[in-house]
This record gives sequence, structure tokens and C-alpha cells, in this order.
Amino acid sequence: MTDKAATRDASGLKWQTCPPFYTHLGLILKEFGDGRCVTSLPYARHFGNSRGEVHGGIAASVLDITMSQALRSDIDGTVGIATISLNVSYLAPALGVLTCEGKVVRRGRSVAFVEGVLKGDNGESAARAVGTFRILRKHTA
Repeated sequence: MTDKAATRDASGLKWQTCPPFYTHLGLILKEFGDGRCVTSLPYARHFGNSRGEVHGGIAASVLDITMSQALRSDIDGTVGIATISLNVSYLAPALGVLTCEGKVVRRGRSVAFVEGVLKGDNGESAARAVGTFRILRKHTA
């Protein structure tokens, strides 16, 4: 189920799908199309770990969302997507407003490979990820 109020953000871009979790996070869609997606996540205190940096679980979620949306921008909007694997490498503390970019590297009929990079508001890469996604086509009788 999607949150209809959140399918468009202030930029006028439209999420392909918008589960309530996106709205709960406050995730903003910045760019979308041609196998690429860029999102932004404003810092919120409750995202912080014990050192005040954005928690790694939040970073992984933003990478997964952005990468799956990059794939959605490259396929028919009526299919589903499921994450098969997500490998996140944390490079530096994620601080402030986060920006995430996802890009489709290769796509087949049922599986796609996508890369993502998450940067803090200082522009430094905080995490990189590679993901494998299943493309779930609807069965026709």
C-alpha cells in the first residue's frame, strides 16, 4: 500500500512506489530516470547513533531504497522488485543531510545489479553499496 500524499515531493518528481516507510524517514526524491535515482535525507536526531552520526541501518535503508528506485526508473512500473542481496561498505561517518545516488549497472529479465553511493553534507562518501534485485513480473494466464 502506498501513501498517496507522498507520491510527489516538493520537486514535483513522482516516486514509482512510495511505501509509508519513505514518508516516515522524510526521504526526498531529487532525480529519477534512465536507470538512475538521487534521494536526500534531512538529518533527524533520532537517526543518530551514540556518537551523533547517522546510524548505519538508516544509511543501508536509504541505499536500498535509492538503488531500488533507480531500477524502477529503468523498467515497466507494473512489476515488483525485491532485494536479493545488499552489500554495504561504510567508509566514513555519515553526517548531516545525506544524499544518495543509485545507478543500474546491468539488468536482465529477472535480475538486476545496481550500485549506490551515500554522501554526507560535506560531500564525502560515507558508504558505498552493491545490490542484486529480483524483478518480479506479473504472471499472465
